[in-house]
Amino acid sequence: MSALKRVLVVDDDPDILEVFQSVLETEYYKVYPLLSPRYIFKAIKEFSPDLIILDIMLNGMDGRAVFNKLRLNPETEGIPVIMASARYDENYILSQQYHPDDYLEKPFNISQLLQKVNALTQN
Repeated sequence: MSALKRVLVVDDDPDILEVFQSVLETEYYKVYPLLSPRYIFKAIKEFSPDLIILDIMLNGMDGRAVFNKLRLNPETEGIPVIMASARYDENYILSQQYHPDDYLEKPFNISQLLQKVNALTQN
């Protein structure tokens, strides 16, 4: 059996983090929940995720700025990112200079979430 795919989920809402975690763990993903992006680079170093799910509206921080930092860093630029948001739609996200590998609107549909995660963690 191949190693479990690792997903780092960054969301400042503990309830939503829990939903992501339980849904993904049911599908045999290893999940690292992170409430604040402040330590995202440390988490990436320790966990080496295959995929990052990043919320846009983070407490006191903008997920888009975090995402840009990930893309500009040679160590993290290749990690696929799904951005999640209840406020912005996909067209807006795709209009940004750097855009994520996929986009998830909240509240999200579980099968859609799994489809996107599966697609980005195949190798």
